[in-house]
Amino acid sequence: MIASTSTFECITPCFCAGADQAKAEIRPSSIRGALRWWFRALGGSKEMETEVFGGAEPITASSILIRVSEISSKSIGRLPPVQRNDPLSYILYFPSVSSDKKRWNESACYGPGTTFNLHFKQLRKIDPQAEKKLSEAFLAFRHFGSIGMHTTRCLGAVQCSEVNAGSWDSAIKLIESARFTYRQSDKTHKIWNEVLKEAGQWLQNDMRKEFGAGGNKKPAKATALGSALPVRQTSAVYLRPIKQNGDLIFAAFEAPHDKVLGAASKQLHAHPILQSRDFTNAPPQAPQQGGHRRSR
Repeated sequence: MIASTSTFECITPCFCAGADQAKAEIRPSSIRGALRWWFRALGGSKEMETEVFGGAEPITASSILIRVSEISSKSIGRLPPVQRNDPLSYILYFPSVSSDKKRWNESACYGPGTTFNLHFKQLRKIDPQAEKKLSEAFLAFRHFGSIGMHTTRCLGAVQCSEVNAGSWDSAIKLIESARFTYRQSDKTHKIWNEVLKEAGQWLQNDMRKEFGAGGNKKPAKATALGSALPVRQTSAVYLRPIKQNGDLIFAAFEAPHDKVLGAASKQLHAHPILQSRDFTNAPPQAPQQGGHRRSR
């Protein structure tokens, strides 16, 4: 059975909160939700998911216990201004206006460099195949995990301090074997806002240019990038910076469409969006004119 205690680090700003939207809080329920997403996206069946995480039909208790301790908080400092046609602002626009702007302050955000201990324990024996998928989900979370607001768009990225070159190879092979599409840049950054700027350039001036802004476009259409209308659809594409050897690198992965997308979104795409992207090329530049749009 699985049991571990690991130290995790926030590598991008983490806007995570509980009942008080103006106060940052790392909650076990957020981590549980992220693990559950990975379990499903990596191929875990509905029956296995219920056995591991619990459910109402049939009534089943969770087989895992998650605790968070020893949070060492780092301040994000002064939040950058959100400006028109700025790639970084394209990523940060959503948290800047969320909850009547209550989330857009230092106290509501854990800054990069924040660390915490994650205690994970399997409480009882479960089906061997379910346990295998749980181990895979935890491995993926250790490398590509994210919690809080706007996790599909670079924010809330957390990473286990124990990852190394060999474990990165294993993690990438794991998700690709589960039909994820993975891409990463060959450029390195030292500061979080620079890697988010690179991500914003690709999202605003490449992917959104081709597929539109989902529910913000009339008539609304659901895409693999997510949309609010006609039916809310979470993005299958995660822009997810990673940290290797002390450097920040822009990376992205796309979950198998049949695991995470609704019918309307699946019909639109014959292939993964990231399949035709090469992030080792120079990112497209921000437009010189035009209004700011909300990212998703």
